Amino acid sequence: MFGTEVMSMRVWTDFCRLGRGAALLLAGTVLLVACETTAPPPGPAFPAPRPAPVLTPVPGGDDRPQPIEPQILTADGLVLPHMEGRELVRIGLLLPFTSKSAALRAEARSMLSAAQMAIFEAADPRLVLMPKDTSGTPSGAFEAAQAVIKDGAAVILGPVLGNAVSSVAGPAKAANIPVIAFSTDRSVAGNGVYLLSFLPEADIERMLDYLVGQNEKIFEDLSMLRPDAAIVAVDKTVRALALLRPDNGYGDRIEGALFSQSASRGLYITDIARYGRDSQSMAAPARQIAHVEDRNKAIKVWEEAGGIGDPGLDPEFAFFLPYQAIFLPESGVRLRSLAPLLPINGVDPKITHFIGTSLWNDEELLREPALFGGWFPAPNAKDRAAFAQNYQQHFSQKPSRLASLAHDGVMIIPQALSNRRYGLVVDPGKLETGSGFLGADGLFRFNEDGLVQRALSVFEIRPGKFREIDPAPTTFERQEEIIGTAGAVEQGRLLSQ
Repeated sequence: MFGTEVMSMRVWTDFCRLGRGAALLLAGTVLLVACETTAPPPGPAFPAPRPAPVLTPVPGGDDRPQPIEPQILTADGLVLPHMEGRELVRIGLLLPFTSKSAALRAEARSMLSAAQMAIFEAADPRLVLMPKDTSGTPSGAFEAAQAVIKDGAAVILGPVLGNAVSSVAGPAKAANIPVIAFSTDRSVAGNGVYLLSFLPEADIERMLDYLVGQNEKIFEDLSMLRPDAAIVAVDKTVRALALLRPDNGYGDRIEGALFSQSASRGLYITDIARYGRDSQSMAAPARQIAHVEDRNKAIKVWEEAGGIGDPGLDPEFAFFLPYQAIFLPESGVRLRSLAPLLPINGVDPKITHFIGTSLWNDEELLREPALFGGWFPAPNAKDRAAFAQNYQQHFSQKPSRLASLAHDGVMIIPQALSNRRYGLVVDPGKLETGSGFLGADGLFRFNEDGLVQRALSVFEIRPGKFREIDPAPTTFERQEEIIGTAGAVEQGRLLSQ
């Protein structure tokens, strides 16, 4: 067990206000605090995470980790007696503890807890955590970065927001230390900044690859089918896509990713509709993308021709949507308002695939019938469940969506260390290892451009549960093989048409 390195009793008191759960992990956490607020980093490393240390049960049956009374230092001392002569790796963790946004403050607290948990699991006596408050602003992030650099940080984890990451990049680059940020803003990646986050472009890539893979399976089986059955099978392939998206930056990125990634896979986009902030603005775009007017015209022609029964069963007059799958990059209550508008306007989810992003990884959506059968990408369920269970055990609550990022950020540091003549450093070459790291959200790795690449599973929404229908690749070599094969098949099919 390790002691705790702090600068003042006031700081320790502020830290304790973060809650009992935070104190529990002090049994395995080394904290170095040099400002008002505190926080730590993330997860496990490839090919397998380290097991958590065995905890000694406390008399009375309470086997939860118990807090150790911290050793308090004055401002003129930074190294505790038991750490004398030990080469330390100081990790600066920059989070918005005092942001004006309540959601960001809650996120920061959960990320801090997850980072503490990672320090405990890593059981590496060299790791020292230096949490700093960014206040959720670029200027606050800049000051926090300068503070941890002055205190000897070997790496910076955070911040969360893109503009804050930009303000941190300069000081970190000048000090020659890498930044592992939690932003999804691709423009801030590179030149020493790595993004450990969930990028919407990666979600689109995974789903397009899955669609191509499903098409390939259908075409592989055609030779074994009768001609009439083969025609039916081909009709089940996905060739054309639609997009019903929010009119915001996230929607822009999803649209851009679809356009840039679909053509090379033999897919094309037929329809795009955008809606505004409020739910009422969704109705007209939903009717537009459902081709309600075209459908009504087809029915009118059928009726004038003396049609009887169901016009959808009349091959001469039946109306068919120009696409086989529709992307709905929305979440939460807004998605539950949007999705039912499609069946209401004639888009049958049993015929047209509803596809989402990792935002769909929300158990509240299990209650929305319009989404049953829908597909979306998300991290490996077993890895995430193990992390969530461990977090729940320590803190008696569920982790936030981004908590796993802080956890994984901490856990990869021991794997990325190199010895230099001036001491231990976090080596960018090891951060960019081709095999990657295995974390709370599954397998991931950093590319040379600073962007994260993830191995994601594909899930289907069923009543009351998410069903994994395509497991995440277990190695990046396997993922590249799948992507390369699917892309080559589609390219060949396009050339033969």
